[in-house]
Amino acid sequence: MKGTAKRFAVVALCLLISGFFVFGADSPVQAKPKTLKVGMLMPISGPISVVGVGLTRAVELYFDKVNEEGGLQLGGDTYMLKLLPEDSKLDPTASSTAAKKLVYKDGCKFVFGAISPAVAAAIYQVCAKAKALHLITWIDAPGLPGDVSPKKPYAVRLCISSDAGWEPDYSFLREKFPEARKLFIVAPNVGLPLERARKLAKEHGLEVVGHEIWDLGTQDFLPYYTKALAAKPDIIQAMCSAQAGYQLRTARQLGYKGVFISDAPTGPAMILSLVGPEGSSDVISNGMDMSHATPSMKECMDRWKKKYKEPFFSDAIITWSEAEVFVQALKKANSVEPEKVVAAFDSMTAPDSFQTAFGPGHMGGANRFGVNRVVVRPMPISLIMSGKIEFEGFRMPVVDK
Repeated sequence: MKGTAKRFAVVALCLLISGFFVFGADSPVQAKPKTLKVGMLMPISGPISVVGVGLTRAVELYFDKVNEEGGLQLGGDTYMLKLLPEDSKLDPTASSTAAKKLVYKDGCKFVFGAISPAVAAAIYQVCAKAKALHLITWIDAPGLPGDVSPKKPYAVRLCISSDAGWEPDYSFLREKFPEARKLFIVAPNVGLPLERARKLAKEHGLEVVGHEIWDLGTQDFLPYYTKALAAKPDIIQAMCSAQAGYQLRTARQLGYKGVFISDAPTGPAMILSLVGPEGSSDVISNGMDMSHATPSMKECMDRWKKKYKEPFFSDAIITWSEAEVFVQALKKANSVEPEKVVAAFDSMTAPDSFQTAFGPGHMGGANRFGVNRVVVRPMPISLIMSGKIEFEGFRMPVVDK
């Protein structure tokens, strides 16, 4: 036994010495990857659950891509991304409870989420106390308490809001439909800046002849569009609504034949499928025509088809692109500390500071919101004419006006 033990010791010493010469005395041991938990709060139940589920899945798909490529090398560590989704239920109280779970129990330093201003405000209140970064995924009433501001150091908006598209939309409207002048607005009850819309409309030679406000959760739009048509408009704008297709269908059933604007990112294909070819004409949409998808958008679609059985939801490219921007900010910060990531976002104000699925983008918003913490990137404009989608290209939104 003594001889055996001696021989074993000699062999072990030889292996140690050979390892010293092959790898060097300072050769690092491969550290185990860390996990960066990221929360997400979306309405994954209720009347717009298809939107919430689709937006959540897209972030998860982008995180899959990052992890498959080996994760993120940040500050000398390797991080694998893990998304932890929760249901906001479009309710501030439910969102607050879920946000507390994400930051205090799950340990999330970053939380995607919002849609309504009240939900955004509830999420931020929790994140700010925990010094976690709220990544505003969508907000339909910019400038209200749920949005970015100099007083909110832990909020960055990764989306352009629908009101940023009003000026490009009105400009496009005048190009395509120069005879249409009378505009009626149908908007959700979330505090949208209607006076801003009136001002922009007037600058483009349009007259706002009235507006109707509907409560979140509304499914019957007949009363609102009955009143809208009584004003005899040439144009109806369905502001910031994932239900724009249902609203257009109602308007057509009532006999409206004029121009219809959907300034939400709902894809024109979805509108067409809801309304049918016979009612889908003279429709301006800020949703993406996926037959003209960019390479990044195509990757999102391909990954969706491989992972999920349901048809691709075109709005998913919005949060796929937001996850793309978030990862670039992490890399620039070379850190997972929220304060350093915010500083990275603050520095990305030059044109083409980062890439998005829609094209080059940068951070902006200082003139209007007091901080450069709003993503500015190209937005699509599509036209539906006689049941066919015509992609008109990308235009930069007006964020700071």
